[in-house]
Amino acid sequence: MVLGTSGGARASIRRMARSELDSLRAAMDVLNRRLVDVLHERARLCRRIGTAKRALGQAATDPTRERAMLDALLAEPATGGFPPAALAAILQAVFAASRDVVAHTVDG
Repeated sequence: MVLGTSGGARASIRRMARSELDSLRAAMDVLNRRLVDVLHERARLCRRIGTAKRALGQAATDPTRERAMLDALLAEPATGGFPPAALAAILQAVFAASRDVVAHTVDG
């Protein structure tokens, strides 16, 4: 006799897996919405920073500040999420888009 799972048990496991997958995808949808909201909030803050820099006659970009922010974020211990190189690439893309928002505000 071969030990295994009956057809009914396999179907039950598939239903449970499908339910879990659906729940995980719903949670991802919520997280994606939060991520977009945070990115829009960051852009609004960048516009305010650009306005302040314009009033002070400062350059739109500050590579030293950007490097310090990146270093600080990457210095935090990984918690099972993205590998450091992937996280650095994501943050650098966000910073690049943010620079464009600031520059557009400063350079008008």
